[in-house]
Amino acid sequence: MNCFKKASFMISGAKLHSCRENHFNIQLERQNFQIINGTVYNQNQEPCPGAAVQVIQINCKDHTRNLLGYVLTDENGHYLFPIEAKPYMKYELAVYAPLL
Repeated sequence: MNCFKKASFMISGAKLHSCRENHFNIQLERQNFQIINGTVYNQNQEPCPGAAVQVIQINCKDHTRNLLGYVLTDENGHYLFPIEAKPYMKYELAVYAPLL
C-alpha cells in the first residue's frame, strides 16, 4: 500500500446550495490513520476562511452515525482533520458557511 497516494476532488460552486448543508461521501483506503484536508471556496472561487467542516463516521453494517468533530478553515480556506480510519466505516463531511 502506497502511503503517499493522494486523491482529491473539486466541486463547482454551482453544485452547492446556499443556506443549506452540502454533504459529500469520501471513501478512504484501509489504513489506521488518515488525514482529511482540503480547501473550502466560496461561490466566487475564493478561499473561504472561518467555514466549519463537520466530520461524521458512518458504520456500513448498521448505519449508525458518530460525530467525530468539527474543524474551522484558516485564513486561506484550508482545513485538516486527522482520524483513525476503521474498516467498514464511511466518512461524511458537511461544510457550513462562516457566521461573519
